[in-house]
Amino acid sequence: MINSESLNQKVKMFKNGNSYAFRMSKKDCEFMKVDEGTKFEKTVSPDGKEITFKKVESATPNILEIANNIYDEHEYLMKRLENL
Repeated sequence: MINSESLNQKVKMFKNGNSYAFRMSKKDCEFMKVDEGTKFEKTVSPDGKEITFKKVESATPNILEIANNIYDEHEYLMKRLENL
């Protein structure tokens, strides 16, 4: 298990095309369970001295199963709605 304290370090910003970026180490990515497709929410402090990136959790992968269960549970209502 990786200790999050061991991941704290200074990083240098670099130019990447027309943008700037920070690197995340392999250990950072493993600890956070992220890859190149992971989305993050960026928050900039009002004084412009701090930027925070927060991983955006993906939607529930079994949403179709949940919807089907709700439909099945209320099947009689769905039948009534079909006949309106």
